[in-house]
Amino acid sequence: MYEESNGLSEIFPAPRSTGSQFFRLQTPLRNGLRNGLIALTFSSSLLLPGLGCKRGDGAAALKRFASTDDSVPAPPAAPKFGGQEALTLKRLQTYTGEVPEFTAITVLPGRGMDIASIKAFLPGRGETELLNAPSLSQIAALMTGTGADSHGEANATAGGAFLVPFANPLAGAVSADGKNLAVNVHGKSVSLPVVIDPDRPAAPPMARFGLLSPMSTSIPQINTMPDGSEGRATYETGNFGGHWPGKLQVTVSALLSGRAIDLLISSTNIGSEPVPVSSGWYPRLAIPSGNRAQATVRLPKTSTAGNLSSSSDGFNARQGKALGAQDLDVTLVNPKPSLFDNGPTVELRDPAIDYGLRVVGMSASINGIRVLAPAGKNWIVVSPVANPTDSSGKPLDAENANDLMLAPGKTLQWRVRLELFMPSTQVKAANDASTFTPVSARP
Repeated sequence: MYEESNGLSEIFPAPRSTGSQFFRLQTPLRNGLRNGLIALTFSSSLLLPGLGCKRGDGAAALKRFASTDDSVPAPPAAPKFGGQEALTLKRLQTYTGEVPEFTAITVLPGRGMDIASIKAFLPGRGETELLNAPSLSQIAALMTGTGADSHGEANATAGGAFLVPFANPLAGAVSADGKNLAVNVHGKSVSLPVVIDPDRPAAPPMARFGLLSPMSTSIPQINTMPDGSEGRATYETGNFGGHWPGKLQVTVSALLSGRAIDLLISSTNIGSEPVPVSSGWYPRLAIPSGNRAQATVRLPKTSTAGNLSSSSDGFNARQGKALGAQDLDVTLVNPKPSLFDNGPTVELRDPAIDYGLRVVGMSASINGIRVLAPAGKNWIVVSPVANPTDSSGKPLDAENANDLMLAPGKTLQWRVRLELFMPSTQVKAANDASTFTPVSARP
């Protein structure tokens, strides 16, 4: 649902679909409130004449009370991000507390559909935030569009930024003022803004996190479903303000249900020449217990030799490996799904609270995953990427190097699924394991 910033519609939203149990449950409450106000007005018009008042004075009195009562302050204006309010999708809890369920997701259509919040009900813990991110008001204060956020840098620390048209950091000749890079993108020289890595401040100056973050959209689309809802936004990115060759149209959607959250990026070449395109997501996934040392990570195996650093040794074991005090930063190329996985999967477990989260690459286009877990931090970045590149823009996956160039009229589809599970049972919540059937990368 699309939350309003104030008024009764925030408490009792208007029904949008008879297929949504959320709105079916809310409608009686809305009607009850409306009928109560009607009854109050009607009864007052009957009783007040006995007190020396005329018929109709009851309704007039209610209007005067509403217009003159200053005891209740007006609610504060909802914060805006890129000129637009946040979009929160919600669903009611279906089970009685025995399994984990996703309950809400908040996205920012005015800032490249950045995901600011993901909430889930966890047995024994209640509703829990699954991203390591500031509050919406704090995010709004960071997303000024100026200074340190002049190129959308705040998205990288505000939950989960979508990365288009490049997902991996790119290097180039730094300008005299240190603000831009001259980068050769497949034979064409472009100027990209320098973005400091918030997780590695000492890292060399590079272009990072793509170019979608500062972009706004028109009114986003909201679709209600029987077990949740979907938010979708389309961005007429063109050539990203002259920073990228070619012309793209990018659509980002988030689908909320109890058992999973599906994220989709569709990048379509609407120009007349081939254009290089990578897609990804950069979420800071929380370790909810706050106990990093006992949290474990399982990485997928890969068919490409030589891309696993020594820091990742042991993490692709069946049960993964505890983070301990280790600093983890690894990029997997051409990862493969394990038996019963729906696609190449990174698994985060927090045994202290029996919490587990899977990040699954659902589309065949995803051929790289970066995993970053800085020592001393209670979060981990799991970034699935379609068409990963090195710092010079060269494809890391030599077997599929040609996929980087998107032909006119073609679409690159990136799709990722989040799944909840309980490590103690090792059973996917409300869903049996299924065979990996990837979505076509180029429909």
